[in-house]
Amino acid sequence: MFFKYCAILVCLCTFSALPTQAANNTERVLFVGNSFSFYSNGIHNHFANLLRADGHWQQGENRVRLLTLSGGHIHETGRLLQSYLESGDDNWNIVILQGHSNEPIVAGKSDKFQQAMTGMITSLKQRNITPVLFMTWAYQEQPDMIVKLQQAYEQVARKHDVLVVPVGLAFADAMTRHPEINLYVKDVLGLTSSEGEDKLTYRREVKHPSVAGTYLAACVIFASLHHRSPEGNVFSADLDQQTAVALQRLSWQVVSNYNSLMTLSAEGAR
Repeated sequence: MFFKYCAILVCLCTFSALPTQAANNTERVLFVGNSFSFYSNGIHNHFANLLRADGHWQQGENRVRLLTLSGGHIHETGRLLQSYLESGDDNWNIVILQGHSNEPIVAGKSDKFQQAMTGMITSLKQRNITPVLFMTWAYQEQPDMIVKLQQAYEQVARKHDVLVVPVGLAFADAMTRHPEINLYVKDVLGLTSSEGEDKLTYRREVKHPSVAGTYLAACVIFASLHHRSPEGNVFSADLDQQTAVALQRLSWQVVSNYNSLMTLSAEGAR
């Protein structure tokens, strides 16, 4: 069944509806986050390449940039963002905010996540920049994380009336429907020697995106901001054609279904 409908419906019964689109003007997009955004040649490059290959990139009008801090939590990237905007480079239509992988759902971090998001969103709106939330994904071996991550990002979105891009839900759905596509890459922990042979050991948590993972995230953001499917886009990030098309199609299905649920909840709330 399509990605964890039960969890979504619980949220819809409890809260008011979420926005389903960002500002109409999406030419200038700044991504703010950490390694989840800069892995695999950076989500901003994948997003820009999708636009260019779609024929909707206008030289001198469109601009996409990435601002990250490795391992950064949202209060840290928030300070970085504030300093950057105050430097004078503040002509952005949209800023996409991506938090640390587990800070929205870990005791001792979640309150700070909510407070920092509030400060960043308020500051961006004061500058007439539209904030958009990048819902992150669960760790590979902890798929149930997505339920709490979804709830945390949606809580912020409802409080401040901002769009959530459901990247994490797309990961969850892809892992169910396309287990043959590896969305993750393992991080090296160290080197061990056994019987004269050196072997790499890996960190227990597998969380960073492979090229396919970053490509899927970019497709979801493309679909969410531009309200059209990326299916048929000739930019494939050097993935094989079958994989690229599957991720393009899935991204649009996830975004369309998510927005439909949000619309239904809005109508039910009237």
